[in-house]
Amino acid sequence: MKHIISILVICISLIPAVVSGQSDPPPQIEFKEEDIKQATVFVMQVRDNPTVVSCVGTGTLVSGDGLILTNAHLVESTDTCPSDRIVIGLSLRPEEPPVPTYVADVLEFSRGLDLAVLRITSFLDGRLIEAGTLELPFVELGDSNLVNVDDTVLVVGYPGIENDPVQTNRATITGFTAEANFGERAWIRTSAEIPGVMSGGGMYDSNGRLIGIPTIAPTRVAGSVLDCREVYDTNGDGRISSADTCIPIGGAISAVRPSRLARGLVRAAALSIELGPERTPVILPPSEAEPAFDRLIVTTGVNEAGMPVNVASRVPSGTNSMYLFFDYDNMEDGMVYELRVTIDGRPDAIESLPPATWSGGRKGMWYIGGTRIPRPNGSYQYTLFIDGRQAAISQPVQVGGGASTDPQFSDLIFGSQDSLGQFVGADYVIPEGNIIRARFSYRNIRPGLQWRQMWYQGDALVHDSTQTWTAEQPQGSTDSPAIESPAGFPSSRYRLELYIINEEGNVYLTATSDFVVAGGAGGANDAQAQIFDNFRFAQGVRSNLPLGVVEEGFPRNTGSIYVFFNWRQIENGTPWTWRWYVDGDLLIETNTQWSEVANGENYFISLVGDPTLPEATYTFEIEINGIIMTTNPEETEAEIGIGQLPVDTFASAEGVRVSGFITDAETGDGIPGAVFIILQADFDVSDFIWDAEQVLALAETDGRGFFQMQDLVPRGTQEVPILYSIVVRADGYLPVSADGIDVTETTESPMTFNIELNQD
Repeated sequence: MKHIISILVICISLIPAVVSGQSDPPPQIEFKEEDIKQATVFVMQVRDNPTVVSCVGTGTLVSGDGLILTNAHLVESTDTCPSDRIVIGLSLRPEEPPVPTYVADVLEFSRGLDLAVLRITSFLDGRLIEAGTLELPFVELGDSNLVNVDDTVLVVGYPGIENDPVQTNRATITGFTAEANFGERAWIRTSAEIPGVMSGGGMYDSNGRLIGIPTIAPTRVAGSVLDCREVYDTNGDGRISSADTCIPIGGAISAVRPSRLARGLVRAAALSIELGPERTPVILPPSEAEPAFDRLIVTTGVNEAGMPVNVASRVPSGTNSMYLFFDYDNMEDGMVYELRVTIDGRPDAIESLPPATWSGGRKGMWYIGGTRIPRPNGSYQYTLFIDGRQAAISQPVQVGGGASTDPQFSDLIFGSQDSLGQFVGADYVIPEGNIIRARFSYRNIRPGLQWRQMWYQGDALVHDSTQTWTAEQPQGSTDSPAIESPAGFPSSRYRLELYIINEEGNVYLTATSDFVVAGGAGGANDAQAQIFDNFRFAQGVRSNLPLGVVEEGFPRNTGSIYVFFNWRQIENGTPWTWRWYVDGDLLIETNTQWSEVANGENYFISLVGDPTLPEATYTFEIEINGIIMTTNPEETEAEIGIGQLPVDTFASAEGVRVSGFITDAETGDGIPGAVFIILQADFDVSDFIWDAEQVLALAETDGRGFFQMQDLVPRGTQEVPILYSIVVRADGYLPVSADGIDVTETTESPMTFNIELNQD
């Protein structure tokens, strides 16, 4: 490669040099609407004998070999949408309706997120399609975290249930809706009223990348679909009437699931990775009780454990963030729920959440909300629905006026007590012990004020006391509240509620938070809960024991990996989350409940490849109450083969992949730890001062000297190419650099660099 680098250096004299600090940015390549339309497909659930379509929607091709991203409710056979197969239609020419062409199978499925990934497996006539032979138009998944309010986006999908061509709608992002488990951007909100059949389609940024999936579940009233249309003669009586099975239609879509929530599903499907056996998977029988929401409260913030920072009944003008918290019980993932918000009695679409699938499991505390600038003044009221049935309604919350002078508590956090009687820990998962203490902030509190603390274990009240406030300062923090049990507090989910009793004797809730007691004491001051330990990776399992424990790494062509660990003092039913990452990117996440006894050894969770797992680094993670319980990467990482994916999981529809080898010029051996840098297009080698802002992409070689850029290098055009500079460094070797490497629409991807370095 030394010869090739020399050629590149000579060639740059024929190309105008890139001037540092030039005002015009490099040209951007934008997808045309026609390209996106070609990657948009019509998804049909079809019943056979006779052949009728039961449900329809939109999907998007995200790889050339036939991976399709869509909504889960469009591909699951149910009483509302009974089906025997999933048929995929493509619009072969612009402005023409879709033509049924392929049959697809479901590879990945999330009922809670309402997302699914399909793979085209056969033609409509039943002929199987050999893997890797399809070359279909597709789009890339973009980074939904990069879009902002007021960005213009393109929404694409099929607007009708029969013979409509693909439709494109330009829209503006109006905000984001937060939701428990998924953070501030659980939903992207848009100004456009998107037809319900476009559910499962795509929202695109200005670069033509897929950054969201329009999603809405069919609206229900008293459990029945409100808009359901008869299109086919399903009962064979020769006419279409109300006696025929109808196709449910969702209402206008204003909420879009961000693409980041789909990346793991697409990644798992592209890599052919599935969940393998688990020691005790949770299988809950259907609840006989009615699903319910209650205890609606509003807060102005959410902490790291997903708990409310305060309880608000009135907030001043200029308050931007508001969240509705509520308890839920007897829910099931996939149920349809809805939030309707009124301001001064008028419905407000931005604050509301249209019908969406539930993703929180059976029981717990949930929240919806977010930031809105500016937030209108007025009286806010929140009403929740389950399957079209009104389930709960909040007390009005006033927005307006100046800062409140009412007494208030906030910012609850929990810990234990050391031998000197000091508060230690400050967490939301604390170890088992005899004393539980709380710390919280207070303001506008006067001596003599009556206040109340109520502690719960699960649903049972374990401590209730009313006290008189004695602190002289009107604001500050305290860690005096505590409860004590000589027998010790067992592992469980707990809750603390703090109330203020005003001069009129009225009692109102002002702060609340849940926390978990689990594990034994450890860490600094024995204040951290130690629940899981002794992580080991193995090739299999026999009689709940690891089979073939792996110390150094798994060989290539490994079919499955198992992670084993021990546990202590965690109650059956405790909510916990576990995740698999591949090369640092989320692969699979499961929010579930602990289903084993309180103490034990050799719990295991596994991954299985088809036919083998790709060479990569696999990381396992456990979280409880927003707190990561696996903090030592060396214990929870396992490598297969070289420990790095050989190709990017997501196929690229634009941009160039850069990879290669860096070797010793004399021995030919790979140089581990060498750094390959591509500079931003407006810098050349002489400008480079090792400033991170000058770097477009960077990669480090593995033990074989192999490197691969995670990010794609943007393309220019033949008329206006983008010129890049590279810098290669390795300890003990002379550096190599070059300017004037052009990337255009004709540059092949991947672009490979095989570089030889000479020793100092």
